[in-house]
Amino acid sequence: MDKRKDLIKAYKERKLVGGVYKITNTLNGKYMTGHAADLQSVRNHFQFALATGSTIHPKLQKDWQEFGAQAFTLEVLEELEQKPGQSQAEFMDDLKTLEQLLRANLDTSMEY
Repeated sequence: MDKRKDLIKAYKERKLVGGVYKITNTLNGKYMTGHAADLQSVRNHFQFALATGSTIHPKLQKDWQEFGAQAFTLEVLEELEQKPGQSQAEFMDDLKTLEQLLRANLDTSMEY
């Protein structure tokens, strides 16, 4: 029973590493950005989509089917660690702001 409590405590105390990512179609250069509180979850989702051929995001559906999953790459643009005492909502606001700042440096004409 203690092991279960320890696992739950460790899960709750883990440091969340979120960030901003970009999924790029390497064949036509189009991309999509996003932000997430848990980058590892995004990586896992992307790897699952590659393995199964399923689309990771509806915006990419047409090109995903036309060019195949292997035409897409996932790149982490910047990581951000949730601060102690920071609420989930505050963390998500910080990530959204970070994404907007990073998007300012990208060619928006190539965005999905």
